[in-house]
Amino acid sequence: MLRINQLNKSFDQPDGKVSVLQQASLQLEAGQSAALLGESGSGKSTLLHLIAGLDRADGGEIWLQEQPLHQFSDEQFNQLRRTQLSLIFQQYHLVPTLTVFDNLSLQARLSGHLDDDFRQHLIATLGLGPLLKRLPQQLSGGQQQRVAIARSLLHRPALVLADEPTGNLDENTSQQVMQLLSQLVRDNGSSLLMVTHSPAMAAYCDHSWRLHHGRLHAEPSA
Repeated sequence: MLRINQLNKSFDQPDGKVSVLQQASLQLEAGQSAALLGESGSGKSTLLHLIAGLDRADGGEIWLQEQPLHQFSDEQFNQLRRTQLSLIFQQYHLVPTLTVFDNLSLQARLSGHLDDDFRQHLIATLGLGPLLKRLPQQLSGGQQQRVAIARSLLHRPALVLADEPTGNLDENTSQQVMQLLSQLVRDNGSSLLMVTHSPAMAAYCDHSWRLHHGRLHAEPSA
């Protein structure tokens, strides 16, 4: 599903180049989830941005379903993000003028992959039924994140990239969100790569990698 081979990325700083990824490699199969751990500023979010085409690597390869993302144009990445990728952030990024129902349907409509039966399944599973007519500002943080998760999964993406998706939530809500997210991704046959600083949240994933000094290291299984 997702293969990253020997990925390199550095940034220019006033005191010289800083390397954040050095020969980074990982593999993730369909239906699997993986956590990406590491210190703040270690390059975890950068790796997600490279996969999503929001930034470009200095070298190496990124493959998604045998597609060479490292060779994609900006236009190809735009199409990929619309149809095969989903991104979940801790800020939720819901459209403030749209209801919950319209927010969760938005990406699926844009991709042309709106399945009403699956939409109803997500609404029921994530407990969104009573919230559908509300606007985002009328929701709690946990409710907004559940809407963001529904939106990210409704078009059945091949890969979900999540950057600290529970970072703004309390511990109990974080656990609920992670249980739902990991189960829905597995049921949908998608892959999930999630940046987190929390070993407790990483424990909901099938695998964990730690990014340290630009290199990825597999964490031992619990």
